[in-house]
Order: sequence, then C-alpha cells, then structure tokens
Amino acid sequence: MATTTTTAASQKLAVAVIGYTGGVGTCLLQAMEKIQLEPYALVRSSTMKIAGSESATDYGAMSDQLVAHATKQGQVPVIADVTASAGVQLHYKKWLEKGVSVVAANKGIFAGPETDYLALLQAAKDGKCRLLHETTVGAGLPTLGTLQALKASSHGIITVEGILSGTLAFVLGQLAGGKATLSQAVREAKELGYTEPDPRDDLNGMDVARKAVILARLAGMKRVELSQLSIESLVPESLRDCSVDEFMTNLNQHDAAMTERVAKVEAAGGRLHYAAKVDVAQNKVEVGLLSCEASHPFNNAGPDNMVAITTNFYTRPLVVQGAGAGGDVTATGVLADILQCAYQ
Repeated sequence: MATTTTTAASQKLAVAVIGYTGGVGTCLLQAMEKIQLEPYALVRSSTMKIAGSESATDYGAMSDQLVAHATKQGQVPVIADVTASAGVQLHYKKWLEKGVSVVAANKGIFAGPETDYLALLQAAKDGKCRLLHETTVGAGLPTLGTLQALKASSHGIITVEGILSGTLAFVLGQLAGGKATLSQAVREAKELGYTEPDPRDDLNGMDVARKAVILARLAGMKRVELSQLSIESLVPESLRDCSVDEFMTNLNQHDAAMTERVAKVEAAGGRLHYAAKVDVAQNKVEVGLLSCEASHPFNNAGPDNMVAITTNFYTRPLVVQGAGAGGDVTATGVLADILQCAYQ
C-alpha cells in the first residue's frame, strides 16, 4: 500500500524500465505497482512498449519520448536499467546530458575506467539530474547512500571494509571451526545454487573487487582502477584454465593449505573472511582473505553482506548489514533510488 509520501513522489516521475522481463525487473514492476507508480516505458533488448504502443527498441527515440512526455506532464524523467548489459550503459551519458536521471543496478561502468566514471558524473551535473546506483554494492542495503551522506556531513572516511559476496561468506563460514574443507564447502555451495555455473567466477574475487572500486571512489579516493588492485584469488593457479569438472575434482588437492591457514588464524582468537578493504588514509584497496580479531563486526555477519565504515567521528565502525542478493531486495533498492529522483 502506498504512503502519502511515496504517492506524491510517484506522481512526479515518468519512468522507463529497461530489463523489465528479468528477475529483478519483474520484482521491480511488482514493487512499483504497490506504490501506484506506473511505468511510462518498458524496454527489453528487442522491443519496447511506450504508452501502450510496441515497437523495435530504439534507446534514442525512447529517451526523447520520455523527456517530451515528462516535460508536458511536469514530471521528472527517469530511466531505470536493471539489465547486465554493457551496451545499455553506453547510453547513460547521452541520457544524463538530456536531463534524464539514471538509476542503475549494473556495476560495470561504475567499476570501469575512472575517466568514463567521471564523465558520467559531469554529465549528470550538466544535465541537472541524478545518477544513482545503490544496488551495485550490497543489493538493497543502504551502503552507498550511507557512505555519501557521511562524506557530505563532514565525516572524514578512514576505512571501508566489506563482506560483499554471499557465496564467499558461505564458503568461509563452512571453513570456520573445521566444519568443512575448501573443496567440500565449494561443492556444497554449488549444489545449493549459491555459486555461478563455474564457481571460479565467485572464487576469483573479481566481483568483490568491482564493488571495492565503487566503494573507494565514493569514499573519495582518486585514480582507483580495477586493473591496479591487489586481488587474492581463491582459485589455485594450477586449476584456473581447466574445465569446471576438472576444477571440482581436483580442488581437494588444495584443502590442506586452506585448512591450515584458517586454523592458524582461529588459534590466535580470530576469524578469516573474504573481504574488500578500502583504506582511504593509506590510499590502498585490497581484496582477499582478511584475518579479523574476535571483536571485529565481520564475525557476526553470518551469511549476510556487511560493510563497516570507520570515520574520524565513528572510530568504532558504523555497520550496514543484511541480505546482499536476491531479486526482491535488489528491486526495492532500485525503487528507492527512483523515488529519490523526484526530489532532485
């Protein structure tokens, strides 16, 4: 049921949703319906529906019609992209320059070359519109908004640490206390559907690294590039180029080394987590296994995503914790960004 506030915001918005037939897109339309926010345009890769009329997808024509409609109705034009398409992201700059706010769930361009990222920020400034991508880190968790609010309110960001992969959180959780070996934990995660079809796409840490780049840039760090990050892969070098079946069969050859590493940290009273660490003070970003003392917030994360932000005022970190994946939570995060555009 819509509240007075959300209804007022909905009436100010003309929204186009790209990727509406996917998992997140379907959940987004359901969430929009609950607050009586009817999309002006629905777009997928081959066709688009605008005001009930269907035609071949043309991103330029779609944005022009959206702007014309919003101007006529006195509304704010917004494009919400819930695809994983790099091609769609190539249109962001033009949309922003036209004054169309962009809400994105795809982290690609935000973790890409800094020049491209800065060009988007400038386009949003020139177009007097919003560029929001809360769900690129932590799905529906208010992570990026919290970080930006702290910076805007004169906090000096010192460190941002994050458990940003549910898959890796599960694997490390199974390794804790010797409950399972690395190969057993990865096999269980795969059987439960927690991993990508090739678990190495999770274990190599690249998805966490992309999120680390986004966090670092929002924390105020300059010249942060994915290619320059220190990234610890949990995929043994000898198993990086073989088939998935060979990887799964032979991973047990590396169990002993990981079990020993976990046991060493736990013997000292700590826990081992796979995390990103953005150290603004040291101008350093690291992604990999992090040894955390007993009092560290990460030890209470369980299967959740968690981000711990330390500032000059919050010497004990401010913690954001919760489910970091799933269509419903991602859709609510996208919708929250859309509603923010009503007050630009």
